[in-house]
Amino acid sequence: MFGSFHEFYYPNGSLQYEGSALNGKPSGYGKSYYQNGKIEYEGRWAEGKYHGYGTLYDEQGKVIYEGEWFDGKQKKSDSKFEKVESSKLEQYIEELNSLIGLMEVKREINILISYVRLQKMRKEEGLKTPTISLHMIFSGNPGTGKTTVARLFSKILYELGYLSKGHVIETSRSGMVAGYLGQTAIKTEEMVNKALGGVLFIDEAYSLASGDEYGSEAIDTLLKLMEDHRDDFVVVAAGYPKLMDKFLASNPGLASRFNQTIEFKDYSSEELFEIFEYMCKSATYSFDGEIKSFLMEHFDECLKSERESFGNARTVRNIFERSLLFHASRIINMQKYSKEQMSMLSKADISRAIKEING
Repeated sequence: MFGSFHEFYYPNGSLQYEGSALNGKPSGYGKSYYQNGKIEYEGRWAEGKYHGYGTLYDEQGKVIYEGEWFDGKQKKSDSKFEKVESSKLEQYIEELNSLIGLMEVKREINILISYVRLQKMRKEEGLKTPTISLHMIFSGNPGTGKTTVARLFSKILYELGYLSKGHVIETSRSGMVAGYLGQTAIKTEEMVNKALGGVLFIDEAYSLASGDEYGSEAIDTLLKLMEDHRDDFVVVAAGYPKLMDKFLASNPGLASRFNQTIEFKDYSSEELFEIFEYMCKSATYSFDGEIKSFLMEHFDECLKSERESFGNARTVRNIFERSLLFHASRIINMQKYSKEQMSMLSKADISRAIKEING
């Protein structure tokens, strides 16, 4: 199991390691550095040792070894089926698996990654490769990581050779529907052409199935293009769970094209706090001891009341960013302040941010 993001330092204060760590040891994807600041190793770790795909450098930045490691030692391949894959692929998979929460989502995506990996190997060995559509429904409330996962999945599919570009085109009804019948098909096709070689991410896709002729024209055009270019791009249709069920039921062809639905559940209060904590650490901010219980109580209240305005991780980011502004205003108005105070968020900063966001 991968740990959370950590930074370790030499006694002189220079950065020694940054990345995933578990029980105080590098575990997962990370980078280590020499005391002179030059990178020493970048790749996968386990229990503080090089383990997996990675690159070792000397103190001048020259590559010493790039490839597989096992328990801190260079791994020698004894199987013709063992494939060396790009470090970027492992990096993106590591980023996916290190996301807070989303355990069921990560399980489903990793199953798909395994399938694409194996079919690639079968093709190289001259075996038949059955085609399974990767077009998917991402079902979940706002701020549950749907766009983040789509972006990482697109990069992973590119590194595996499934997609030729690996980019993501994000759109919604307004990007596919025109003001006149006949023009919608042209607009939808233009959007699909932009996404070829990557992922077309349709947010609030259910709005296309509102019963009007324009949305129906967009869906019919999309279905045809999904079949015409089935090996050249992936469509991810996202939106609220109940509304996405209605979207699939609105056209018989949708259920056959989107044969996989991945559910993005709301974060728990503990996970929402972990996201806030991660944002603070990433920006080198800290907070006093009473913040955790204060935020957990707020998140509990939001989840119980099911407020429509609550946006999961999106709301957490709004609280964090607004807290930074109130913190800055408070610090700058002090006559004297220490380095620690410049990076220490108070309960008052966060409380003001929540009150403003709640109106």
